[in-house]
Amino acid sequence: MKKALLAVDLQNDFYEDGALAVPDASKINQKVNELLESEEYELIVASQDWHPENHRSFASTHGEEAFTAYDKEEGLGPVLWPDHCVQQSRGAEFNNEIKTHKFDYILRKGTDVDVDSYSAFQDNDGSDLGLAALLKSFAVEEVDICGLAYDVCVKYTALDSVKNGFKTNIIQAGSKAVNPDQIEECNQELKKAGVNLI
Repeated sequence: MKKALLAVDLQNDFYEDGALAVPDASKINQKVNELLESEEYELIVASQDWHPENHRSFASTHGEEAFTAYDKEEGLGPVLWPDHCVQQSRGAEFNNEIKTHKFDYILRKGTDVDVDSYSAFQDNDGSDLGLAALLKSFAVEEVDICGLAYDVCVKYTALDSVKNGFKTNIIQAGSKAVNPDQIEECNQELKKAGVNLI
């Protein structure tokens, strides 16, 4: 069975000193690099949050505080975020400890100013980003997922991976959550959907 690795949003803004910091994010780097150097993958795809300035998911765009609940617009999410991963910024760059030369493809998401993109498979309004077709063109049947953040982009990427018919595994040592206290709830949702937690 051919496997692919999806490395989700390993970008500076999601590391400890970033605009949308994930606690202990740098602790996953060793495991992520081990996965990147593994010979078992047919394909390695990295997703990259790549927002225009004044993105609609940014709290600052609405004059609100970061992490304010928000459900007024389709295609966003339940929360308004700090400005993060703005195109061409240092925060949008991949963390310099990550062995990015191992990436076969980089998939940029969140590029539409009016639509957010948690999953690497589709925007939050359901628009297809082409990842499933790419994986299927390489006859991939199984997907390992690592990256940031476990309870947002990793979770939604995994759920969509299952929906697209792939055997789906999250490598837990290669991922950290924005809200560590919500991991158990997140795990239950993932297991119920058929995601394997490794």
